[in-house]
Amino acid sequence: MSEALNHFQLLSNCTEGELELICERRHITIPIRWKDRPDGLKSLIKSMIYHLEDHHHLSGVLASLQESELIALKHLTEGKQPPTFMVPSLFSLGLILPATAQQRDMWILPERIRAALDDFDDSALSLQAPEGTQLNPSGSFRFSLALVVILLRCVHGVRVLKAGLPAKKELDHITRNNTLFSATPAGEEDASLLFTLLHRLGLLWQREGRVETLIPAVLAHPPRWIAERTFSYLVEHDLDAWQMPMSEHRIFFLQHLLDRPNQILKVDTFLHFLGTLRQFDAQKIKERFIPFLYRMGLLDMDSKGHFIALSVHGLALTEEYIRRNPSSTRAHWTLFESTQALVIQPNLEILTPLLQNPHRLLRLAEISSLESVDTLANFKLSHDSIIKAVDLGVTIGEIKDTLGSSLPSTVSDLLTDLDRRIGEVVIKQNARLIETKTPELANEIMVRPEFIALGLRQISPTLIEVHGQGNINTFLKEAGYLPKPSRFLPLSIDAQEDLYLWSLAGLAFIDEKGLNHHLDPIRQMIRQSLQQIHDENPSLFQQIQRRIPMLHLSGDQQPVEETRGILDYATMHNLAVEVTYLPPAAHRTQLRRLSPKAIEEDTLVAFCHLHQEDMVFRLKRIHGVRLLNEKGWNRDNPQVG
Repeated sequence: MSEALNHFQLLSNCTEGELELICERRHITIPIRWKDRPDGLKSLIKSMIYHLEDHHHLSGVLASLQESELIALKHLTEGKQPPTFMVPSLFSLGLILPATAQQRDMWILPERIRAALDDFDDSALSLQAPEGTQLNPSGSFRFSLALVVILLRCVHGVRVLKAGLPAKKELDHITRNNTLFSATPAGEEDASLLFTLLHRLGLLWQREGRVETLIPAVLAHPPRWIAERTFSYLVEHDLDAWQMPMSEHRIFFLQHLLDRPNQILKVDTFLHFLGTLRQFDAQKIKERFIPFLYRMGLLDMDSKGHFIALSVHGLALTEEYIRRNPSSTRAHWTLFESTQALVIQPNLEILTPLLQNPHRLLRLAEISSLESVDTLANFKLSHDSIIKAVDLGVTIGEIKDTLGSSLPSTVSDLLTDLDRRIGEVVIKQNARLIETKTPELANEIMVRPEFIALGLRQISPTLIEVHGQGNINTFLKEAGYLPKPSRFLPLSIDAQEDLYLWSLAGLAFIDEKGLNHHLDPIRQMIRQSLQQIHDENPSLFQQIQRRIPMLHLSGDQQPVEETRGILDYATMHNLAVEVTYLPPAAHRTQLRRLSPKAIEEDTLVAFCHLHQEDMVFRLKRIHGVRLLNEKGWNRDNPQVG
């Protein structure tokens, strides 16, 4: 049996070139200009010892070895020299070192490595499957594609239970006609788990019992980002509801699997080997985590579940998550970033490969409904689906760009007809007015019985005033008219996501109810919150200002013509307004409540409710104006503001 010597004694027998080679293979930082210092060699060896004897690094390098190499090291502890062909590899890793500076045919294990190998028995070293073992490939990009399919299914909303998980019927909806999820409890469980992970990422959001895909948030990131971030949530977060092992056990398992990227491993032996390194829930890893990784295409496995290996997709995600090195896997995502061919049938069916840029698939899901998922994704275009997309802010021009130039006549005629009809009536922003393209259309609306509840009064050949309660947009659409859609701005996800989404959901709810006066307290609460943010955190306010169009807080200044039109209407009917105003001596805008009195050239004469007096405001300093459903108050003796 060979003598147990420490690292310092054995490393002193190596040449400078050999020491540098070991540092390179073990990723050890070499001290700067160590050769120029009198004690440079001693300093280098001390730096190497710290790394070579560190338990984490040592366990990692031992786990990365082939089975035959591990057994050779184990036999060396008993005095049997390793095979000649293995020596260069083991020596360059610093695992075996020469007994003396001159003797290069006698190799010794450093004391620390000998002690580490004593923890392993022979059964823990026979990790690899026999030669010729065949695994069942689990499917390329299966994990990423399963995530994309859930996003596509949720574009138009999925009903959820109070706990935030899809109900049984909705799980059927997600898994129906879908080859990525089996029609079994395991398939439904997988869909439910991935649904929850996407929800936690902020890519799905919930309101009124429905969960929808937050498309602008998805499009704000590269296509590969969804899979990368969801994978990190999968291994990091609490998944007790799915009876998964602890997160640190999942990470530990994947770390050591990644250290053996090209090896087919015996499941039981490999888990036993990991159990010798630390306390480890091998049973849950085997029964819950490994089958899930296989179903998601992150592991390849034989039909009986005895042997496993990381799939190409699993290797890419594990490399990115554990080693934080996404640049090394950039080539893997090429297909996921490409745009594939699109086949549009005369019956309005759309066929396209599922493996492509998910951003494009989401655009298709916005304007159609997802029918089935296999090698190809099958979408169905319809009149209603296009109208729904237009309501979400997608223009007919954008729909044509998404579908391409070679369109069947049925699709082309449908888009042309809708393009002609959309905007035939316009709801004037912030004023309860309906403007029509022609006087004949205005006369038609005035005599329609569906609009009696709106209390319509025609004030010009093409302008109708609304005096009743109700959502004007909903009334018009139900009667077959297509109002010009409102402006919607994209959003991004940041640290203030909860506040922003709460405000947006609240405002959308108010808008759906036709600004019912019972909801005024909610509107006032949102307005007060925004004013408080404006005073305490101008930077955050500027972010929100760029993102919420419904309060006229968009980043661009409201058009002067629109501002003047709303102020004219408020003056004529003695109504109050709320303006976003930039005073001459200020560096940021203020929210002011005014009662307009008159517009004189480029100024507005109005009573300011803040200063409780009449003032003059320059129109070019008014960045936005919103009509309030309350009477105004006028005074004389204006002052310049």
